[in-house]
Amino acid sequence: MPLLEIDGKPVETPAGMNLIEAARLLNVEIPHYCYHAGLTVVGSCRMCQVEVEISGRKSIAIACNTKAADGMKITTRSEVVHKLRQSVLEFYLQHHPLDCPICDDAGECDLQNYYMEHGLHDSRMPLAEKKHKHKVMDVGPNIVLDSERCVLCTRCVRFCREITGTGELGVFGHGRDAELLNVPGKILDNDYAGNVVDVCPVGALTDKDFRFKRRVWYMKRTASICTGCSRGCNIFVDWETDRRYKDPQRRIQRLKPRYNRLVNEWWMCDQGRYGYHSVDEANRLLSPKTKSQSNGHALSVDEVITKIAARVESAIEKQGPGSVAVIASASSSNEDLFLLNRLFIDKLKVQNIDVTFGFEAKGKEDELLKKSDLAPNRRGALELQVKPWGGEGQGGDDLIAAAIEGEFEVVIVVRHDLSTAMSEKDFAKLRRNTGYIAYLSSHENGLTEVADDVVPIAMWAEREATYTNFQGRVQKTARPFDPAGLAIPEWEVWKKFGEIAGVELNFSDVRDVFNAIGMHFESFKGINWESVGSGGRMLNGTPEPTYKRIQTSTPLTAY
Repeated sequence: MPLLEIDGKPVETPAGMNLIEAARLLNVEIPHYCYHAGLTVVGSCRMCQVEVEISGRKSIAIACNTKAADGMKITTRSEVVHKLRQSVLEFYLQHHPLDCPICDDAGECDLQNYYMEHGLHDSRMPLAEKKHKHKVMDVGPNIVLDSERCVLCTRCVRFCREITGTGELGVFGHGRDAELLNVPGKILDNDYAGNVVDVCPVGALTDKDFRFKRRVWYMKRTASICTGCSRGCNIFVDWETDRRYKDPQRRIQRLKPRYNRLVNEWWMCDQGRYGYHSVDEANRLLSPKTKSQSNGHALSVDEVITKIAARVESAIEKQGPGSVAVIASASSSNEDLFLLNRLFIDKLKVQNIDVTFGFEAKGKEDELLKKSDLAPNRRGALELQVKPWGGEGQGGDDLIAAAIEGEFEVVIVVRHDLSTAMSEKDFAKLRRNTGYIAYLSSHENGLTEVADDVVPIAMWAEREATYTNFQGRVQKTARPFDPAGLAIPEWEVWKKFGEIAGVELNFSDVRDVFNAIGMHFESFKGINWESVGSGGRMLNGTPEPTYKRIQTSTPLTAY
């Protein structure tokens, strides 16, 4: 491993590492535009120039395309380097519109940041002589291009050629006329198009979903995971709730991918990126609903859970546990499913229970990130054995068919909207043939209208929880803000149910619940809340997957 000095500090680096990444090991940031760790090196922006001394000989080199070598002495901050970067910046700002006050990227723009650090010069270009290019140009359904802000780093071009292999963008023209544009006949409409905004180091490419919604310095950032499919891409939730002047119901302003080498690297799909709108949709279920008499006052969540528990206990006492069916969900967290198992399988001996059904929507699967299984915790549900058991239990489509035919007195439904999962005739038959339907839901839908009792439950961004992705990696969501209305996490519903039914589920918080899973299931043994960390932890007995770069198998040639 090469041993070198950067700004007088020794650092040992892996063989083949470039100077930008080597400097990062010392928390030293070398300015750059065109370099991105997930893309090929082109060395075009020249912003990363540093002084390099080898065996007493000094030279200037670009850090992105210079590999760390034994005995090197690197200087990232000197008068020479400063003047070089200042000259590069003046070149980039020659025709720039200088419209930071109205630019969505202000506050996180590297052109702006580096100018404050290295530029601080007056423009020598008269305003009237600035070159004008395309502005507010739709390059795709979700992405807007302002060519005057573009520094032609080609990160977006390389992303579309190397990662997705779709090649929708290119740089055309020469010299001062060079400009980023769509390749003729192509629009930027691939499943990962939003990533070009993430890789753009300036405000040239902006996301229509976020444009002019919030200034970046008002937002808070919380590390979490996407629950849009069974991969569980690592993400940042950028959110803001104090300023209600625009779209006041919108708490999440945007999602950004968070690096995890073995899950999603630097990327995420657009389906996950824009899926957050459901958190603050107008049809969120904000309070419990009941069809029974309530003496003129609205029932509390606890009162509705008490009614559900009483009805389940009554059915089991009179007709046995075979009279109860639980249509559970693989979108529930590990903690939800663990308590569901303890309550309905261990204690109440309900055999008709499952999480996998034929009506569940399937997504598009590809060779990059997208998984066809849209449930984020199918693997966790399997590990926690939420399934029919005892030989007489029914699961899957058999369970649904039995429920429609009226084989159960009580049916408990978690998350699934059965009004869209089955025909109108079957849905009416289910309602007519079932004595009592309890429903846990995050949104108003057809089933909330006909269920006997409905409990509002919190969504992924409103609660801490763990999910086990398809690889067998346990990962955590965070809780940047409180649940909407009276919604509560699903595990709390089962905890309250257990207290009423005399089942001891004495957990003070979600961490307690998760830490207890390992005492009952071998695959979770020894894994506690803290050990999951920000990058997740594999289940016991499940090896880490082999690293495979996330990119198309048919990339276009280097740009």
